[in-house]
Amino acid sequence: MSTVIEARGVSKQFLLRHNASVELKVRFLGLLSPRHRQSVEEFWALKNVSLHIARGEAVGLIGRNGSGKSTFLKLIAAIHRPTSGRLLVARDARISSMIELGVGFHPELTGRENVFLNAAIHGLTGQETEAIYRDIVSYSGLEHFIDVPIKNFSSGMYMRLGFAVAAKLAPDILLLDEIFAVGDADFQQQCVATIRGFLDEGKTIVFVSHSPEAVRTICRRACVLDHGELAFDGDVEGGLHFYQTMLHGDGPGDPIPTPAPAGAGSIASSEALTLPEGGADSGVWILDLLQREGLRRSDRVLHLGQVSAAEMDCWCSFLQPQNYVRLVNDTSLFSLPAEIAGFDIAVADSVFPFRPFNAVAHCIASIVRRLTPSGRLYATWFENPDPANFEPIVQLGGTTTFPDCEPYHYPFTLIANICDAIGATVERFPCTGHPRGESLLVISPKPQS
Repeated sequence: MSTVIEARGVSKQFLLRHNASVELKVRFLGLLSPRHRQSVEEFWALKNVSLHIARGEAVGLIGRNGSGKSTFLKLIAAIHRPTSGRLLVARDARISSMIELGVGFHPELTGRENVFLNAAIHGLTGQETEAIYRDIVSYSGLEHFIDVPIKNFSSGMYMRLGFAVAAKLAPDILLLDEIFAVGDADFQQQCVATIRGFLDEGKTIVFVSHSPEAVRTICRRACVLDHGELAFDGDVEGGLHFYQTMLHGDGPGDPIPTPAPAGAGSIASSEALTLPEGGADSGVWILDLLQREGLRRSDRVLHLGQVSAAEMDCWCSFLQPQNYVRLVNDTSLFSLPAEIAGFDIAVADSVFPFRPFNAVAHCIASIVRRLTPSGRLYATWFENPDPANFEPIVQLGGTTTFPDCEPYHYPFTLIANICDAIGATVERFPCTGHPRGESLLVISPKPQS
């Protein structure tokens, strides 16, 4: 499947102005007294989000209020631009959206006039809008109200007209934000039938909702956002379990703050990368290796770490979608519900070099507990062949590693001691060719006696 939406290290910052006033008197007093002075707070709605969405996918965005879901939709729709990173959309893809109730409508205009206005915003000519106008009105069921100013519409009528326009524009990408929060049951069923028709035609849908049933009905993939960060990317049931665990406080709590990206950027000019140069093919490299090792389409795989769109395409085209769970960072492991387990293969590619050793140890322990008795964890790391050497090392691929800062290197014996303590075995995997020159080890649960 080809990629239609790709986020590469996307972050979005807003400035929150406290104690702001347009009154000249208050602004003058602010010069004399801190109590009246305006303060500006930096708020990061999204932090280093990387994911890709393929053509024909229905992806549900889940998360608490304020987690960045609607902001991400607005970036796709080009209502906002990223502060840093890149948000790429397939060339010539027509995007139709219902992000906020009534966006693109003018309250003083009639329903008919707003249909033409909204269609023009989406790039249709008057003649093209005339051709679909009757279908829009019929779909909305608002024939008797179409010439009434929409300031007199109820919220349900707003939603009917907005979704009717969005549905009849024949979009390639449909962005939906809580469209089932209003509207009667009959129209909601009509919307679901339309969305399923879009999916049958290979259209792409990104759906924001707090309703588990709505996500189950529409989506086949779920992405959970927490404090602006992508915490889970996988199957719908796993995502909903992860979200419920997070809501009930059984997870790790607030994430460790991530330093805000430096500098401003735009879609065309900047890109936030979390991995060293030359790492784009490591996911494909390890997939090829696992296939030679006997990886089957039916195997359940837990993939930890950042991957590019090309790498995701390779993994998703080989494995059955319901058997592939990807987590962006290792802290997400501790929020996974106990039912998300039984993995045949786990992959931690370029994770250990960017974690202090206590985090590496926790990561290994958490993954091993989620493997089947015959499961294996394939992990790449930079090795320090001499535990007594505390100097930087230039690795095979040219990367310089350190004992006390990123990217880290660790002695094999140190990892072996951790594995022994948690009831696992570890061995070096005799291979070369990792794009960043990292070594590979394989960790397995010890057989139960």
